[in-house]
Amino acid sequence: MDLAKQATIIATCCAFFLALVKFVVGILSGSVAVLSSAIDSMMDFAISAFNFLALKKSSQKPNEHYNFGFSKIEALMGFLEGCFIVAVGIFIFYQSVMKIYHKEVVSDLNSGMAVMIFALIVTSLLVLYLSFVAKKTKSLIVESDCLHYKSDFLSNFFTLVALVLIYFTNLHIIDAIFGIIVSFYTSFSASKIIKKALAFLMDEALDEEILEKIKLLIDNHKEVVSFHNLKTRKTPSTNYISVHLVFCPIISLLNAHKISDEIEQAIREISQEQKWEIHIHLDPYDDQDEEGQRI
Repeated sequence: MDLAKQATIIATCCAFFLALVKFVVGILSGSVAVLSSAIDSMMDFAISAFNFLALKKSSQKPNEHYNFGFSKIEALMGFLEGCFIVAVGIFIFYQSVMKIYHKEVVSDLNSGMAVMIFALIVTSLLVLYLSFVAKKTKSLIVESDCLHYKSDFLSNFFTLVALVLIYFTNLHIIDAIFGIIVSFYTSFSASKIIKKALAFLMDEALDEEILEKIKLLIDNHKEVVSFHNLKTRKTPSTNYISVHLVFCPIISLLNAHKISDEIEQAIREISQEQKWEIHIHLDPYDDQDEEGQRI
C-alpha cells in the first residue's frame, strides 16, 4: 500500500476514535460543546474514508473509457473537501453568534478540558504525519486532509483555551468569540485548497518557470528547426505535455525520433518526482497555420 493511502487510513481511524471518545464524554458530562466536537470528528471520519476511496480510484490505470486515467478525482475531492471546510466555518460562525445571542453557558468544564487536551495530542501527531506525507507524495487529497485536521487542531486548541478562561473568569461569551475567530481562519485556509483544486480541474498550464525550461531544452537541439502547439496541463500527480517539433525534411525518421527521445528524457529530468505524459509530433515543416484553419 502506498504512503498516501496509508495516511488516509490512519486519519480515518484517528477521527473515528476521537469521535467515539468525545461522544462518550459528551453524553456522560452533558456538555453540548463536547458533543458538537464529537459530531465534527465524525464528519472528519467520513471525509477521510471518502479520501481513501478517491485515492484508490485515482491510482487505477487508464482504460478504454478513461484514456487519461482517474487522477482528476484527487482534485475533485480536494475541491469538495475545501467547500465542506468553508461550510463548517460558516456553521461555527453561526453557532458562535447564537451562543452570544442566547447567552449560553458551558457545563462541566473539567470533563470538557480533559477530552480537548486528549484530542489536541492526537490531532497534533496526526497533522505532523499528514504534513510529512503530503510533502513526500504531492497528493492534493492528503494536503486537503492535513489542512482539515490543522483546522481541527486550532478549533480544539481555541476551545480548550476558551474553557480555561471561562473556568477562571466565568465569562462564557469567550467560547463564542474564539469560535468566530476559528471560523474565519478555517474558511480562509480552505479557499486556498479550492483555488488549487480548480486550477487542476480547469487544466491550468504548467508553471512559467517549467515552460521556459522546456522551451530552452528544445532550442538547444540545432536539428529542431522550430516548434509549435506546445500545450501543457497538470493533475496532482502528473504533468501532461504535447508539442510539435519541426525538422529539416531530409532528416531521417530514425534521427528525428532519436532527438525527440532525448528531448523527452531531458523534460522528465526537470522534476523527477513527478510523473510525465509527453506526446511529441514530428513535422517536416511548420504546419501550425494549416492546423489552425482545420480547427
